[in-house]
Amino acid sequence: MFRRKNVLRIPQGWICYLAPEIVQKLSPEIDEDKLPFSNAADVYAFGTIWYELQTGDWQITNQPVEAKIWLVGSNEGIRKVLAEANLGKEITEILSACWSFKADDRPTFTHLAGMLDRLPKLNRRLSHPGHFWKPTEYVS
Repeated sequence: MFRRKNVLRIPQGWICYLAPEIVQKLSPEIDEDKLPFSNAADVYAFGTIWYELQTGDWQITNQPVEAKIWLVGSNEGIRKVLAEANLGKEITEILSACWSFKADDRPTFTHLAGMLDRLPKLNRRLSHPGHFWKPTEYVS
């Protein structure tokens, strides 16, 4: 972050990773080490990264930074993203938990790992060729 009197310059894209409780405290007068970073804020950021991995896109696009600040800080943007996303029930539930407006309502990373483990698995064949590289006389 870059600060000047009455000006706060935020790196592009950074705002979408910040939990609402952090966005609400952003101010040119407050140093970064005074912002309420926490494990719950990290879970929120994980939700953003996971959304990007699932969709290949940012959750809030084509908006000026002032609008993004309001959309994240008020949680209105996140509600809209979840309502419009077509990611399946399980994924939407995890994102909704990660992006809970109140920090206390977000899961711990331990609980989140359990939620991820319970996701339906794809049955895929192993990607290594197995015995196909061996000459036929060595295959039993």
